[in-house]
This record gives sequence, C-alpha cells and structure tokens, in this order.
Amino acid sequence: MDKLKHLSNAIRIICAFLMVVITVSIFIQVIRRHIFGMVFRWPEELAIFSMIWVTFLGAVLCLKDKEHIRIDFFVNLLPRKIKKWVDLLALLICFGFMMVLAFYAPEILTTTGTFLSPGMSVPMYFVYGSVLVSALLMIPYFLVLIWEKIKENPNPPPNPLWASSPPESDAKKDEDTKGENA
Repeated sequence: MDKLKHLSNAIRIICAFLMVVITVSIFIQVIRRHIFGMVFRWPEELAIFSMIWVTFLGAVLCLKDKEHIRIDFFVNLLPRKIKKWVDLLALLICFGFMMVLAFYAPEILTTTGTFLSPGMSVPMYFVYGSVLVSALLMIPYFLVLIWEKIKENPNPPPNPLWASSPPESDAKKDEDTKGENA
C-alpha cells in the first residue's frame, strides 16, 4: 500500500476539508435559524452533498486500511490455505464489482446528472459523481490487495523464539506456583 500513500494522503485531506465544510455550513444554518429566524436553503444541501462525498471517499480509505465490515466467522474456521483462496475470491468479486460500477456510472451520470439540486441549483452529477470517483479510486487499492493476497504465505514460519517449545500457559504457571507455596 506504500505505492498509493500519496493518493491516500490526498483523500484524507479532501475528507478533512469536507468535514470542515459540513461543520461550517451547519453552523451557519443553526445561527441563521435561531438568531435571525430565517434559513438559507443551500447550507443544508451543501452539508448533505459533502457528507455523501466523505462517505464514498472514506470507503476508499477503509479499503486501504482493511477496515470494511465483513462477517468472517465461517472463513476463519477454514484451514489457512483454503482461507487464503476464499479471501482472494472475495477480493476478486469486489474488484469486479468496482469495474462494473466504474463502467456503468458514466451512463447513469449522463441521464440523472443533468437535474439541478433545489437549494444550490448545481447539477446532480456533482453528487452522483462520488460513486464513480470512489469506484475508480478503489480499483488500484483492490489490485494491491489482490497482489498482496497472492504473494501471502498461507503457512507462516514459526516464531523462532517458540521453535523449541511453545510458551507456558498462565494456568500451568499458576499450578506451579501453588505447589511451591504449599
């Protein structure tokens, strides 16, 4: 993932900036509503659109850090060699989905992106474009994860400190100390 470090840093900076935009726009909306008794239509929309972008860009960062939620109870029951191939299959399926999403997203943008948002009157492709951008950004991360999974050794070498015998368990140590104290 070191190859994509600069991209990850840029995404983090964009997400941080968008979080500031969300905070400031909601603050403006609250002050305007409670102090002046009037509201703008654009701050709420700006916050929502920024949150959509943060969500999709954040999904890219979660992929990079392998923090997406997954149910792996049954996969963890498998032997290491089989688990590696099941994980690889899951990565390939997700990679394929991102490729399909990136392929069809421009078509969706051309049909629905021309509508204007009611508050800010911006074309909706600025909002729907977050799906395309996140799919395109996830593709290289999936390629790196797939490559790392292929190179992964399903049978890691034993820890050289434990090569002769595994460490004693705490229960065994407690039994030994009880016998000595008696």
